[in-house]
Amino acid sequence: MTLVKTAGGWSDCARDLKNESYNHRGITAVKQPSHKTDSHIAEVIEHRSPAGRNDFVQGWHNLLKKILSQMAPYLREGHLITFRRITDQEAVFFEQLRRKLSVPPSVTSIYLPPSVRHQMLYDRPAGEPQPIPEHSPDNPPDDGIVLASRSADFNVVINALMAKPPFTPAIDVYDNGQLLAGYVYNTIDECVDNLTSVLQTHLQSGPDQE
Repeated sequence: MTLVKTAGGWSDCARDLKNESYNHRGITAVKQPSHKTDSHIAEVIEHRSPAGRNDFVQGWHNLLKKILSQMAPYLREGHLITFRRITDQEAVFFEQLRRKLSVPPSVTSIYLPPSVRHQMLYDRPAGEPQPIPEHSPDNPPDDGIVLASRSADFNVVINALMAKPPFTPAIDVYDNGQLLAGYVYNTIDECVDNLTSVLQTHLQSGPDQE
């Protein structure tokens, strides 16, 4: 297990998160339909991240790339890492996630827990406008996010959101500013169980082999 410090420079990422409509994007929670059909699933994916190339998706992909770039010195091939200062509950979830997830040797990944995300969004330096949190840090709408990419190559980024009910756990795959694929699940456990397969499908081969 590799734990890293909360990196400096998060204030810039936090500004970008707000500018890129963070609360609507793939780090986002979208409510589950009571009965999932193919059309419902397609609707959830489309609401979360419009398909194809557009400025909104491009900006979001750029933000994910920026987060991974800032964490690049800490990332390790074939490993899932997280931050040093996380809550006890987040540490338990990370250990469970780490045991279930098999990261391909050429892939790097990071678990972004709710407490770190809350710090990125709402802990601003003195003198700057202080945003109003949309939820309590003690009751986040999800168990965190996993970001993954090929080592030192952020053209394809996988963003997995471990959303709690009534929201939808999901995995999105971004490729050069486009939503390449979107997967939605009934539970967090189902999302975690499928994450290894998604990493293998979209990141294990080289860019020229896809």
